[in-house]
Amino acid sequence: MRSATVERLLQLNRTFYQTVAPQFDETRGGLPVGWRRLRPWIQPRTDRPLHVLDVGCGNGRFAWLLEEWGIPTSYHGVDADEQLLTMASAHARTLTQVQTTFHQADFTAPTWRSDATLPPGNFDLVVCFAALHHVPSNTLRQQLVCDLAQLAGSGIVILSHWQFLSSMRFVRKQIAWQTIGLTAEDIEPGDALLPWQQGVHAIRYVHQTALAEAKDLAAAAGLHLLDHFYADGKEGNLNLYTILGGKETQPTVASQSRQK
Repeated sequence: MRSATVERLLQLNRTFYQTVAPQFDETRGGLPVGWRRLRPWIQPRTDRPLHVLDVGCGNGRFAWLLEEWGIPTSYHGVDADEQLLTMASAHARTLTQVQTTFHQADFTAPTWRSDATLPPGNFDLVVCFAALHHVPSNTLRQQLVCDLAQLAGSGIVILSHWQFLSSMRFVRKQIAWQTIGLTAEDIEPGDALLPWQQGVHAIRYVHQTALAEAKDLAAAAGLHLLDHFYADGKEGNLNLYTILGGKETQPTVASQSRQK
């Protein structure tokens, strides 16, 4: 994908979230079923709070789940949209088990890690939920997953991949590329434009990462697939979750149970 096309799609999504942030927050008040299935992989530490990095954190709702589970956590959320981060900070005020810090940074930018001023050292858990599908080009997605792997070190990386092309209700909503001045030749397989029609109208760029591509992204980052499953949506398969670890990843309760 040409760099000019990548930038056009990135700007489209920046404008999208600037437009829909309040409505987005209102529609993201619940917790996905798939997140709850991750519980065996997310265990509290006995020596200190769990160090968690949430990339593309939106309104910070993953911190709510850690609070619900009663896991003492040092949580760092990163997002590019200032409005969503303001809402995330407001939502986090009632948390007692989870200490939150929010950083504004565009995780598609080469300098995002330094822009976010993340604390030194590795995180026990790095998650990127409902965000990777906004990253245009396989090259940029590979770079992001490599960054996440480095930040996790010996920890775990958990990604969710929106499977919108498996649902006819989303397939039918696709918008022609000509709407934004592009053609099918400009983009990559799995790319699409979808509308937002809840309160306001806006267009977003999305990409579906199938399991084969998810494995390739993990391998390019030096990670291996520990587990995967499908969950969420009316169909129960609207998100693909991949749990990834490096060679130095310490076994968890979940991985140990699979070895028996």
